Amino acid sequence: MLPKSGLLVAALLMFAAAPAQAQTAANCTLANAVDSATYDLLTITNWSEVDQDESSYNWAQCRAAKLDKDLATQPQLRARLQTLRRQYREMRAIEGQLAGIRAGGGTMYVHQVPRMYPFLEEQLGSLGALARSALGAPTGQHYARVIAEAKADHANYLKLQRAYKPGPNEDYVMFDPKTWATTLNRYDTLAKAIMLTLGNRNDAATALGYSILTHFTFSADPDEFLN
Repeated sequence: MLPKSGLLVAALLMFAAAPAQAQTAANCTLANAVDSATYDLLTITNWSEVDQDESSYNWAQCRAAKLDKDLATQPQLRARLQTLRRQYREMRAIEGQLAGIRAGGGTMYVHQVPRMYPFLEEQLGSLGALARSALGAPTGQHYARVIAEAKADHANYLKLQRAYKPGPNEDYVMFDPKTWATTLNRYDTLAKAIMLTLGNRNDAATALGYSILTHFTFSADPDEFLN
């Protein structure tokens, strides 16, 4: 039998596969024409948590496919964005996993991950637009500051998470030190890979890429988990 922490991890991993087997097919014609909230309104007939997850996933997948098509003549950029999408999504899932462990479980930590896909896809669409045009090329101190702040925020997130230990009254927490450390190492590896892909040029496109890095699903702030 899996320990409590293992059960939560399994639940968080399952969300990625579940929408792909959804009973309702994605309407990409509609998704490519309207925003995600409108897509939800027009496609969810009987609202449920699962339907909301599915709708968010479908809208994002349609937009991802459209971006791939738009970048057909730029295969290297398309491949980079596909890799970044997978890495960003995995980071967001890990953030949900860590928050759920600290909170002792809860479905919100599973549902929130696919529901942030639409915003992530909008950001990736913007990153693609900047990367393939002159709009992403200008450099400046502001962009350098955005990048530096994102690096600092990432480092602080890891510092807070690595320092975490359940308090004496937190018997609800599903915490295993080895799993926690391994998960954080994976998170750091993903971030370093993203930074390597983005590079160090202080331009608009790079600044956006670093900003996406620290749009956390859930904070590492200890106060978030206090009742």
